[in-house]
Amino acid sequence: MTTGLKIALAAGFWLSVALLQALNWQGQWKALILLVLLGGAAALFAARRGDAQRIPPRWLAALALVLLVAQLAYLGTRLGHPRLIDMATTTLAAGDTIAAGGNPYTQPIDGEAGGLGAVPGFRGYKYLPVMAAVYWPLGHAFGERGVPVTNLVLEFAVVALLWRLGGTTGALAAALYLSLPIVAQQLFAKGSTDLAAVVPLLLGLLLVNRNGFAAGLCVGLSIAAKLFPGALFLPVLLPEGGAARRRYALGVAIGLLPILPFAVAAPRALLDNIVLFNAIRPPDSTSWLFFAPPLAATAARAALAGLFLAAAILAWRRPLELPARAALGALLIIAALLAGPAAHHNYMLWWLPFFALALAAFLERRVGGLPKPFPAL
Repeated sequence: MTTGLKIALAAGFWLSVALLQALNWQGQWKALILLVLLGGAAALFAARRGDAQRIPPRWLAALALVLLVAQLAYLGTRLGHPRLIDMATTTLAAGDTIAAGGNPYTQPIDGEAGGLGAVPGFRGYKYLPVMAAVYWPLGHAFGERGVPVTNLVLEFAVVALLWRLGGTTGALAAALYLSLPIVAQQLFAKGSTDLAAVVPLLLGLLLVNRNGFAAGLCVGLSIAAKLFPGALFLPVLLPEGGAARRRYALGVAIGLLPILPFAVAAPRALLDNIVLFNAIRPPDSTSWLFFAPPLAATAARAALAGLFLAAAILAWRRPLELPARAALGALLIIAALLAGPAAHHNYMLWWLPFFALALAAFLERRVGGLPKPFPAL
């Protein structure tokens, strides 16, 4: 693979994400771009192996460091007057409610509720308790400023994990991720809280070949922060071997335990706000389904279910290398966005680190393959 082709592929990834950001409320065009990226994730998953061609790490490491410093500078410009989106403000309110001994799923925390705020059962918190727990300490100490500061800590974790997972291309994976303007905007200007669910999945990817229980625990904790993208990673992080898979299942179950007190105290409220809300939520114009007939949503969800089942069967029948797991995770997330009622900017944080990791591994190869074994592990 020539240097020019590598640059073109990296630039294509960057441009695709920039277009997604620019066309936020034009769901039909966003869907076309997501379809292209879906095809890219599928190609990264299926790419054949080839001889390694190490990318010079020094200048890439310097680039990643410069981009990280730029994000820090951007955070500094936003801390004075934070303007957080509703997922951040409701997360802070949920943390305060839990700290006071209340139940955020029975309290009127979310007045908008994606257009369903007039329905009493949908006014509770729309995320799960681990997310509130992650953001509460700094949120309690610094108010709304605590959300972007917490995101800074989580962003450091994402970059460190990409660096570690990427092996010889870790700096490239980090640079690809950090170069995307949508990342800094969502974390530091809007206060998106999605990294609370993404960081455990990256950690699980690091641990999957070492400790099946720990990988399952990471998936469970991710789901206990936010239903998606964690639920999509159940097959992605499935380890090899019967004993490891039993430990994996145990880890997932233990990771889900933070949900249990709320499920026992008010099962209907939890079900309404976490599951039913997402099932009946009307599409907005960030999704192509807003412009399509109702039957299209049913077909899209059926396709997603079929893809998830195929991924589960594939993961069960043969072991996956780490770059392939990252590509499969990105593929399932993008497919879920295409099948869902909304494709908001913050949802892009779900798949960007995994796509960047898989793309970096792909760009390392002379003939477009993926490394085996993955250098970091």
